[in-house]
Amino acid sequence: MLFNTATGYALRALAAMPEDGSHCFSKDLASRLDLPAPYLAKILQSLVQATILESVRGPKGGFRITRPTHRITVGEVVTAIEGPNYMDGCVMGFPVCSGDHPCPLHDAWSAVKSQVASSMTEATIRDLQLMDLRNLKGPTKKHSRTGLACRP
Repeated sequence: MLFNTATGYALRALAAMPEDGSHCFSKDLASRLDLPAPYLAKILQSLVQATILESVRGPKGGFRITRPTHRITVGEVVTAIEGPNYMDGCVMGFPVCSGDHPCPLHDAWSAVKSQVASSMTEATIRDLQLMDLRNLKGPTKKHSRTGLACRP
């Protein structure tokens, strides 16, 4: 896997959240997506720090998306979870790898990195939302698209 588990969880959680301004508890998202609740809560806090989500405490609180999902790129989410230098470094693990001192896979990895970066700036959370999410486990459908019990 190119990215860590937290990145996959973040993308799944964002794709499952409603875009209508409703707040969702992390435990509800975790239950719906069959993910570990404490781990997901930490991931969602990282997305709050990146201003992708907003968090409100209290019984009417939870997490909600800060802007339309067609304006949140997959790359933005990956950077929020993995850090800004997630694609840096040598694919073979050499401490020095550059155009001047390339490893055997340097050129191939550079091409892959370029394609991945381009794809992630084009793909949005809306694109993920349009995918078939019917196979996800969860409670009885309460929200028209996500099945989450979310609050306005």
